[in-house]
Amino acid sequence: MMKKLIFPLLFVLGISTHVDAQKPYKAYMVSNTHLDTQWLWTVQTTIDHYLYRTLTQNFWLIDHYPGYIFNFEGAVRYQWAKEYYPTEYERLKNYIKAGRWNISGSSWDSTDPNIPSPESFFRNLLYGQEFFKKEFGKKSNDIFLPDCFGFGYTLPTIAAHSGIIGFSTQKLQHRKLPFYGDHKLPFMFGLWEGIDGARIMAVPHAQDYVSRFDGQELSNNGKLVDLAKNGLNNTVYHYYGAGDRGGSPTIASVRSVETGMKGEGSVQIISARSGQLFDDYYPFEKHPELLVFKGELLMDVHATGCYTSQAAMKLFNRRNELLADAAERASVVAEWLGGAAYPEEPLRESWQRFLWHQFHDDLTGTSIPVAYTFSWNDELIAQSEFAEITTGAVGAVSRALDTRTRGISVVVYNPVAQSRCDIVTATVDMASQPKDIVAVAPNGKKVFGQLLSWQNGKATVLFPVDMDPVSFSVYDVRSGKISGTKQLKAESNILENSIYKVVLDKNGDIASITDKRNGRELVEPGKAFRLALFTPSESRTWPAWELFKKTIDQTPLPVNGNVEISVAENGPVRASLKVKRTYGTSNFVQYITLTEGGQDDRIDIRNEIDWNERNTLLKAEFPMNVSNEIATYDLGIGYIGRGSNTDNKYEVVAQQWADITSADGSYGISVMNDSKYGWDKPNDNTIRLTLLHTPETKRNYAYQNRQDFGFHSFTYSLIGHDGKLDKAETVQQGELLNQRLKAFQTDSHKGTLGKTFSFASSDNRNVLLKALKKAESSDEYVVRVYETEGKQEQKATLTFAGEITAACEADGTEKKIGNASFAGNTLQVSLKPYSVKTFKIKLKPSGSVAATLDSEYLALNYNRKCASWNEFRNEGNFESGYSYAAELLPESLTVNQIPFKLGEKDAANGMTCNGDTLQIPVGKGYNRIYFLAAATDADYEATFTTGKTQQKAFVPCYTGFIGQWGHTNHTEGYLKEAEIAYVGTHRHGATEDLPYEFTYMFKIGVDIPKGATTVILPANEKIVLFAATAVKETMEPVEVATQLFRTAVKGSVTIKEATVPKENILKEAHVMGWSGYTREGEHPRLMVDGNSETKWCDTSILPNYVDFDLGENKTISGWKLLNAGQESQSWITSDCFLQVKNAVNEEWKTVDGIFGNSSNEVSRNLSQPIEARYVRLLVTRPTQSKNGNAVRIYEFNVY
Repeated sequence: MMKKLIFPLLFVLGISTHVDAQKPYKAYMVSNTHLDTQWLWTVQTTIDHYLYRTLTQNFWLIDHYPGYIFNFEGAVRYQWAKEYYPTEYERLKNYIKAGRWNISGSSWDSTDPNIPSPESFFRNLLYGQEFFKKEFGKKSNDIFLPDCFGFGYTLPTIAAHSGIIGFSTQKLQHRKLPFYGDHKLPFMFGLWEGIDGARIMAVPHAQDYVSRFDGQELSNNGKLVDLAKNGLNNTVYHYYGAGDRGGSPTIASVRSVETGMKGEGSVQIISARSGQLFDDYYPFEKHPELLVFKGELLMDVHATGCYTSQAAMKLFNRRNELLADAAERASVVAEWLGGAAYPEEPLRESWQRFLWHQFHDDLTGTSIPVAYTFSWNDELIAQSEFAEITTGAVGAVSRALDTRTRGISVVVYNPVAQSRCDIVTATVDMASQPKDIVAVAPNGKKVFGQLLSWQNGKATVLFPVDMDPVSFSVYDVRSGKISGTKQLKAESNILENSIYKVVLDKNGDIASITDKRNGRELVEPGKAFRLALFTPSESRTWPAWELFKKTIDQTPLPVNGNVEISVAENGPVRASLKVKRTYGTSNFVQYITLTEGGQDDRIDIRNEIDWNERNTLLKAEFPMNVSNEIATYDLGIGYIGRGSNTDNKYEVVAQQWADITSADGSYGISVMNDSKYGWDKPNDNTIRLTLLHTPETKRNYAYQNRQDFGFHSFTYSLIGHDGKLDKAETVQQGELLNQRLKAFQTDSHKGTLGKTFSFASSDNRNVLLKALKKAESSDEYVVRVYETEGKQEQKATLTFAGEITAACEADGTEKKIGNASFAGNTLQVSLKPYSVKTFKIKLKPSGSVAATLDSEYLALNYNRKCASWNEFRNEGNFESGYSYAAELLPESLTVNQIPFKLGEKDAANGMTCNGDTLQIPVGKGYNRIYFLAAATDADYEATFTTGKTQQKAFVPCYTGFIGQWGHTNHTEGYLKEAEIAYVGTHRHGATEDLPYEFTYMFKIGVDIPKGATTVILPANEKIVLFAATAVKETMEPVEVATQLFRTAVKGSVTIKEATVPKENILKEAHVMGWSGYTREGEHPRLMVDGNSETKWCDTSILPNYVDFDLGENKTISGWKLLNAGQESQSWITSDCFLQVKNAVNEEWKTVDGIFGNSSNEVSRNLSQPIEARYVRLLVTRPTQSKNGNAVRIYEFNVY
């Protein structure tokens, strides 16, 4: 029987019972380099410098030291090595095969283990192991997370279910206070038991990953002897290497290990794989001396801020997790029905695109601001692609539904594997403004609808729906009225439905909530549910990382400036009170909402906040009229009870909800959220949800004192429940808040499925279906289920729409581990408390005739060589010497069922639009043409003329960002509304790859009216076509009627039209002075002439400058540079400054600048507009090299 340590536990030192026969001590020396994918640098720097250095330095060490083994984690980094350094990658594969380079960590990247959902963690391991298996023929056996900020209770559960046997870190030594008696750690190494009872081996203190040695052999090293004495079986597991920026251990360190392996001392030195210790002790049952720890391994200080910092990233991540799940489930249904092929590669790429940003310095909110421009772009691309996949799959399912209605046909999709009565929002076509709305359910029952808005023939409506698990239902939405008693009421400061009465006080805070079913008051008398500000929010060394207990021990301040309370909605389906407030320079708007006919026992509080407060923490505070020493927190798999705040556990992490239920079990209140993770419990009856975190920055990371400045939108919700916490019900409520119903407008047609169709369900509410996807390496479907009650073994029957022909049990990486019990269309499962099981099933074909699409590739007159190969980068020229990377381009593409054939990579493969006429094949019934297109230098509106009909389309630029969050004075928030057909992860300059500068192609559809035989292309040479396909669509594609994803952008969330170019105020300015120019054809005036083919070049002594006279004072808000990267990446301006003054005799004042720039195009916004008459561009480092002396700037704009 293994010894078990259960919290609270005392530290017990291991006793030597299993030592080497010849030497009393043993040291597993684990070489590594910790490479932060982003942190104080961007991903571009990682790829350009740190990854290459990691490869070459360790290659040298492997070649020179025969005992050296290097450990390196993160499949995405291996993928980048393959993409950017193919020669080195082939060499790397040989070292892996020889056992000299060890694949560590198992994951796609070194994920934060706290904020991502358990399903994200499973996918991180799945995609990592799949990559390793495909590329190297082997997998990793460990979780390798040297520098993450605490580790949750579910990590052993997820790891064990994924076939992983061990875990190591060094981070827990940075705890400030002891957790176990006088000790910070439960043991030096032992077994860690997860929430479900599964166990992995754990090393919570592997010593510093940057440990170095001085070249002296280690077999007599006193520190290793001491560490081994304090470890189990006189053994120590010891990292050594380099940190943060990659690289390798020092030569001296490797020499110490190498000579120590042959040394005569008392320590057996092992140059070890990161998982070698775990292998040596496996199976663990044979080692009863291993101590067992059960619980979570959170940090006390150096993590507490990470649960909240970079709120937009956390919102984007949550939305991607949910959208990915919805897209997969809909795609499975669409494929099984024969409506559409399962989009395996697009789904995988989109998962991987946002998963690597779960890295512990990215999602956690601790990287530099510019790094997040890449993160936000990836997150928004992934959301866009998941949304397109979901739309296409729902459209394919809809073709089999009977959508015939009297009014507007709306298909509602419920991705959740449970029945739900809920409210759906839909924006549909209505030619005239309706007075009232009615919706007709599939069973013919009429229900109240509610009109929210009508504008330009578009009506946004609400209506209640009753949905089966993983289902699609057709609702008839029309103008009309039905009789009935209105239950909802919103007036003055009171909001009421059939379950609750909510009363606001004069500050707009919730002073009272009465649960009318049970006669219970939810709010502590004399208190209010409110927003609470904590200032100062002290930081010492690590601002974004830290949230100190003394900050949240302060008496919080209210948000009570300029309070306005009004009725926002008062309809038969939803009623809302709107509360506007201010604090400092920040604005707060809350919508407190109740419904009738949906989730009526849930009170939603939707927040829209313009945040601009320094040195301040914002929480939502809930002083409840129930009390318990313990609150329950959602972990995604199971739940954990935690007490009120203590010195070493005050700010804690949870997923979708937390709950306080009275000690007598008579009543409780759950608080849910859609994008937040930090919580605290100051006393027995209060929990607080952390919303925004902008710390002070006295010493380090000064830019973090403006962290999260910008617009934020999020929702938290309240549910009162009679009796003890019903965990299954609470999980369901959290899931319904987060995974909203999705609505799509469709045309009217017959269908074999009728008006509603459900694909999968569970007959046990404690066994939840949490993943439904196609297997990575077979034609099976993967089904993952979680047990939610946590009390006893649960049995359940999973029912599917089709007959099961084969089934097996698998692990989290989809490897078969056993048989499964099935009969007909049912799968029988059995789960231990809080456990996870994965199954692979095959279904008998539905019998539906597979959908076919009549299509034909159209020949384009290619006249532009858009792509180039690595060896001939200068032969491509999409624009200004830049080109698509030919090695990344496919031969063909299928984009949401539309096939495209691309041009040859070695020849001209793009067609410049010059008003050319394209012939439409006649007599084949084609009714639409789809193009792959992109613009060269900006976003444009393109006009296509088919017959006599003109159709406009938005064509974005081929590179740059698709979207951004609006970080005040840093980035403008936007999302380009265009269907992304292709993403290339780098582009070619004339001489080298430009890492993580994306290239895109966009799918554009143009209708073909009856009788049309030609398409006249846009007369705009900036628009390039790559492919065209004519199709015959028998049914109209569905139109998205619900917001599928969130951008956290205030107001209009998308860019649909070409942006209006900003006027360069230097164009008419007088060039009044300069440091020099090489010849007349490279005069300074040529960089303000609007021609990107001309430039200013100066080779005189540094610094170089050009001065402009605007003629009068003008407002300046930003500036832009176009450098000479198309000539050579090395000629891009590294350091320069924008300076201004208002009089000739004044000193120049620097208002902005760039340092260490490597981007060819630079666009900057000033922190605030300024007035100036004279402008200077001052260049202090004109090239990427420190020794460069030639300025080459093609365009300089000031606006």
